[in-house]
Formats: sequence, structure tokens, C-alpha cells
Amino acid sequence: MIEDVLDVARNGERFLVACHRRPDADSLGSALGLIHTLRAIGKEAALFMPEQIPNSLLFLMDGEKGLPKIPDGVRYDATWVMDIAAKALLPPGFPTRDVTGPVVIIDHHHAHDDIGDVVYRDTDAAATGEVVVRLIDGLGLKSLPEGSATPLYAAIVSDTGGFRYATTRPATLRLGARLVEEGADPWHVAYQLFERWEPARLRLLSAIIATLEMAFDGRVAIMRVTREMLEICDADDDMVEGMVNYARRVEGAEIGALLWEWRMPDVAGGHIETKVSLRSRGDADVSVIAAALNGGGHRAAAATQLNVTIDQAEERLRAELVKYFGCDSPVGDG
Repeated sequence: MIEDVLDVARNGERFLVACHRRPDADSLGSALGLIHTLRAIGKEAALFMPEQIPNSLLFLMDGEKGLPKIPDGVRYDATWVMDIAAKALLPPGFPTRDVTGPVVIIDHHHAHDDIGDVVYRDTDAAATGEVVVRLIDGLGLKSLPEGSATPLYAAIVSDTGGFRYATTRPATLRLGARLVEEGADPWHVAYQLFERWEPARLRLLSAIIATLEMAFDGRVAIMRVTREMLEICDADDDMVEGMVNYARRVEGAEIGALLWEWRMPDVAGGHIETKVSLRSRGDADVSVIAAALNGGGHRAAAATQLNVTIDQAEERLRAELVKYFGCDSPVGDG
């Protein structure tokens, strides 16, 4: 309940704020919005950021420095984790309970694990950034804390696909207007999130689209990105973000999937796992499929990460799609 979360903010003095693994605009924007809010009510707040922030999101930091690890001897009154649906998505090196204090989850996903000591999850919210604004209002602040408008606007515009997805409600648009009134620059945010593409990313897009396969009588579009493709295109992992949306754009496809070879940064020897990103259109609920693969998300967008090869990951994905569609096999491959 929101009152439980507000009590944590009011009663503690020193807080740690974390994103989910591989932070996106909603997770990072929500974290930064919360940090500015906690500081505005006189609290100490630090960002736990053990991973490299994607280049497209660096503009949100605006001078903020993340902690790659927790200093020795530091203890927190509570640790907030933003936009997280599954325990497996906790960031690498997430500190132990004696350091974190109670773990507070702020989220909006339908499919999720039961994690956190205090949870405020609004599945009707378009983004976790929207939930943070509700916390700001609940704390009685007369205006948004300085520096919070842009990251919170980025959180919402990202998770609504630029106010295009079905989660966009009249209240979402009104909130976007409020954030602009309080200092967010729509074009600056849109350019950083959606428009600023290096030539290598365009080459990578071409290579990914070339892997397109249709399955289940055209209801599913599946694409891949391998480490070899990244190397050939002189691209990096940051450039893969958002590519799954091109699978969803295929006419007739209800589900778009991208299988992505991911080198684990915190494992010696460059161990490769496979990320599976899912997007839906229409009535398909990809959170169900992601949850069956130990991931999470919401109806229109979900994901998981599997400790298997990309071929094995596709086999598991197709097996879950067979169950989801209630058919005998992925007919119509091609």
C-alpha cells in the first residue's frame, strides 16, 4: 500500500536506490526521480549502479554519480528497487540484507515474483515513473523536486512508446503535460531515446531484420542478434535496445520476439546467456510467456534471460508459444 511506502520514506534517513538489471529509461528515470524526491524531504539517497549505463540514457544522469559497489561499513535504512518484476532481474552485486535494510519494490508489472519487504505495485500505471509521481504527491510536495521532471518524463514516454501504446490513458497524457510544465523538454528526451542512431546501429538493424522468421501461421515474428553480428557491424549491446519492436511491426504478427546473445559482464570467461525480449500487439499477453520462462513484464512487453545457447532459447520459446496458442506445433514457419 502507498502509506506503507510513504512511512518508509518519512521514517528513514539514509536510502539506497537501485534499478533492475540492464536498466532502461523507466527503471533509471524512476530511480533518479525518487532520489531527487528523497533529498527534497531532507534524506540521504544514493544510486546503486554496478552496470554501465546505456549511452542513450546518460543524459538522464545530469551529474548524478552512481555507486558501482557499496562502500565498506555503510548501512541503509531501506533499499528501493525500481521497476522490477523478478528476483532474477536484481542488479549484479546487489548487497546483502544487513546492508540494504528492508527492500522496497516500486513497480507496475502484471507478471512478477513475490519479492520485497514493502511493495507498492500499480499494474494500471503506464510506467513506474507514474507511480513515483504518486509518491511525490503523497509526500505533500507542492511541486516536483528539482531535477526530477526530465527523468520521470523519460520513464513515461519510453514505456508508452511515445504515448502510443494501449497503456496510454487520458491521465497519462495529463501527467506528461505536467512534467513538461515543470521543465521536461519533449524533443530533447525523444531525440536521446528514439532518434540518436549511430551508423553502426543502422547496420545492426539491417543484420537483425535479415534474420526474421515467421512462425505459427504468421502470428509470431522471431529475430536474432548474435555476438558475431555485433562484431561485424562494429556495434555494442546498447544498440540492440528497442530492436524487438521491428518484429512486432510485421503485418499480421501478434507477437514479436528477439533472441539476443548476451555476454555476462560479471562472470569470468565471457559466459554467454540469451536474453529473450517479447512484444505484443492486440490481445496477446507476452507476460504469460515470459513468466513461464522465469522472466516477467506486462501484457505488451516482457522479457527473460536464460542460461542456455540461443538455439536452445528459441526451442524453449517455441515450446511455450505452442502451449500459449494451444496448438500442436509452430506451423507456418518460414
